[in-house]
Amino acid sequence: MAKTLDATFDPSSQWKPIEEGVYPAHIKSLETKEVNTRAGEAIVVNMRYKVADEVAEYTQPVWEMDGYEYVTDKDNNKLPVTNGDGEQATMTCEHLKGRELQDNGFFVFTDSGSSSKNRRYFELLDNLQIKCTEANVDGKKVKKLVLLEEEDVVGKPVMVTLKRQEFVTYETKHLPPDQQERRSTFKVNNVKIWENGEPIAAAELEEDVPF
Repeated sequence: MAKTLDATFDPSSQWKPIEEGVYPAHIKSLETKEVNTRAGEAIVVNMRYKVADEVAEYTQPVWEMDGYEYVTDKDNNKLPVTNGDGEQATMTCEHLKGRELQDNGFFVFTDSGSSSKNRRYFELLDNLQIKCTEANVDGKKVKKLVLLEEEDVVGKPVMVTLKRQEFVTYETKHLPPDQQERRSTFKVNNVKIWENGEPIAAAELEEDVPF
């Protein structure tokens, strides 16, 4: 007779994939550091985000899976799971609630000659509704950029665009391409104010993630 174990299985905690998309979140933290790049000296701004409870109201498409991998056809297209009406099935995004995300960083080039390279950082400020004053430089109107600090953004409600990115593992990057190991991760590549979202206190963002 089979012996009863203390081990259990909870079907509700079964792994579910993350899909690319736009999700509600709050900015949890911000870090800056100075770097030297081929384009000149810069400050890189990195932020972390905590997915909001409202993500449970969102849905994502369901694809055929083989373990943790997508099942694909001969053209490498993912195969959809269909419902009784022949349409692609969807599931709730509740499994993303409380998950922490990270971006690739936003670069601020500090040399006045690199002004044109700061478009992405200026768009970040604009998307977060951080105002920049104008100044006249060599007869041109330019925006005076500001360096974000935690007090400017932590707790702000935002909509984050999540994208899958592939990378070569550190251990295999020196090998020929056909021997390299490639993995994927999800990073935030765009941030905008969540117009209907409510800001929350920094202390609330430090609560334990429920998984």
